[in-house]
Amino acid sequence: MKYQSSDIKQYVQAKEYIDTAILPIIPYSFNTDQDLIQLSTQKELIKLYVNQIEGELKGRVFVLPEYYYLKTDKILEEEKARLKGFVNHINQQPFKYTFLITSDSKMRKIDRDVDAELIWLPGMSAPDLNQQEAQQFIQSQVQEIKMLIQDSWSD
Repeated sequence: MKYQSSDIKQYVQAKEYIDTAILPIIPYSFNTDQDLIQLSTQKELIKLYVNQIEGELKGRVFVLPEYYYLKTDKILEEEKARLKGFVNHINQQPFKYTFLITSDSKMRKIDRDVDAELIWLPGMSAPDLNQQEAQQFIQSQVQEIKMLIQDSWSD
C-alpha cells in the first residue's frame, strides 16, 4: 500500500495486518548539473525498486511518502535529528518493522542512530535504467530485498 487516498482507505480498515513501513530517502541538490542529473536518476531508481517491492509484498507493507533532504558533503546533525524524529513517529504507529531505502552511501552512517533498518541501493546512470540487463539486475535486487524484509518478519 502507498500513501495515496485509494490505498489509505484500505490501510485504515486493515492496519493490524500491515506491519512494515518502507521510507524512501531521497537526496536532492542543485549544486552542479551533474548532481542534478545523478540525483534525479537515483530518485527514479529508488521509486522503481520501492514500487516493485510494494507490489510483491502488497498487503503487508506500507510505502510512506518520500523523505527528501539536501545532499551535502556530510549528513548534518540537524538532518540526523529530523530523520530520527520522523522514524520515531513512524515507529509509534502500528508498524513493527521500518525500512529506509536510499542510494546515498553517506546515509549508511545514520543506520545506528535511528530505529530502522537501512537498505542501501547502488546507483546507476540514466541510460542504464532502460537496458534489459539493468532491468534484470533490478529484479534480482528486488528479490534480495524482499527476502531481507521477509527474514525480518521471522525474527
